[in-house]
Amino acid sequence: MKLSRITIENFRNYSKYTHNFAPDKDFTIFAGPNGIGKTNFLEAVYVLSLGRSFRSIHRDDLVEWEKPYTRCKAFIDSDAGKTELEFFYSTSPARIKNFKKNGVSLKNSEYFGNLLTVLFQPEDINMIYQTPCLRRRYIDIVLCQTDKKYLRSLAGYKKVLRQRNALLKEIFKMERGGQNVDHLKEDLQVLDEEMTPFGMEIIGKRLDFVDFLNQKLPALYNEISGSGEKITVLYLSKIAGKNYLDELFNRRSRDIQRVGTTAGPHRDDLVFYLNEKEIAHFGSRGEARTLLLALKLAEIRYIEEKTGQKPVLLLDDVFSELDRKRQQHLLGAIRGCQTIMTATDASSIEKIATDSEFAAIARR
Repeated sequence: MKLSRITIENFRNYSKYTHNFAPDKDFTIFAGPNGIGKTNFLEAVYVLSLGRSFRSIHRDDLVEWEKPYTRCKAFIDSDAGKTELEFFYSTSPARIKNFKKNGVSLKNSEYFGNLLTVLFQPEDINMIYQTPCLRRRYIDIVLCQTDKKYLRSLAGYKKVLRQRNALLKEIFKMERGGQNVDHLKEDLQVLDEEMTPFGMEIIGKRLDFVDFLNQKLPALYNEISGSGEKITVLYLSKIAGKNYLDELFNRRSRDIQRVGTTAGPHRDDLVFYLNEKEIAHFGSRGEARTLLLALKLAEIRYIEEKTGQKPVLLLDDVFSELDRKRQQHLLGAIRGCQTIMTATDASSIEKIATDSEFAAIARR
C-alpha cells in the first residue's frame, strides 16, 4: 500500500495543498521550524485513515478558521489497484461528516481499513505511564484497522453500554425514591444479553493480539537494546475467562449503586513487564522508549500479517526522542514501508535517511 497523492482543503492552516509522493522513495520528510504545518499534514493523512484526529476529539478544530468545511483526499496504489478516499466535514450551515471511496459514500465501518497507518509520536510514551484508556485506544486502533468484525462489535458494545448506563442511572434514582423497578431490571437483562456477545468478541480479539505481542515483543525489544531482557504483556480483565452474562448479573447491585457498568472491555487494561517488573513503575525512561519502539514495530508486523499490506507510517518528530542507535534500528526495520516523517532539524535526518524525499511546505 502506497500513497501517491494527498490533497488538503481548508484543513487547519492549509487553505489548499497538494503533495505528490515520489514513487521511488520510501521516506518523505517534512522539515522546518515549528508552526508551519508539518504535524497538520500528518494529521490529515491520519484523518483519511481513521476518520478522527490524534490531537483533538472535536472535528470542528480541523476546519480552517472562518471556513465552512474541510476536505481531504488520498490517492492510493495497492495490490487491489488504485483507490481514491475522501474525508469531508462541514461546520456550516450544518455539521455534516462524509467518507467516500472512489466517489461512493461509506459508513464508518466500511471506510476503516482502506488506508492502513501506524502513528508514532513522542506523546505515545504516555500510553505506558498514564491511564488505561490510552492503552485501550492503542489496541482498538490496531484491531479496528485489521478486523471488520471487531470494529462492528466495538461500535455495538459502546452503543449498548451507553443504554445500560442510562438505565442504571434511572434505576438508581427510582430505588432511592422508593419506586418499583422490576420492569426496568427486566430491561437491564435484555441489554445484558445484547451486550454479552459484543463484549466476548472484543475481549477474545484483544487476547489474541496480546498473544501476538508476547510472541514478537521480546525479540524486537532485545534487537533494539542489545540485551536479553524478558518482556511480557498482560491483559487485565474482570470478565475474561468467566461467564460474561453471569458476571454482569453478579455485578448488577454494584453497578446500580455506582451508576455505571463496572466491568467489561471498557474497563480493561494492558500492563507491560520487564523482567517481571512493571515498566511503568520500575523501568527507566530509556527502557520505556525502547518498549514503545518495539510496540510500534510489532504493530506494523501485525497489520501486514493480517491484511497482506504494509501500512503507511506517520512519524511526528520521533527522531528527536531517539538516540542514534535507536534511529538506525527504526530506519532499518521500516525499510520497504512508505514513511512520512516530520523534523525541525533536517540535517540530522538527512545523514541517516538516505534515499529520501525532502518536502517543502508551500501552501499560502
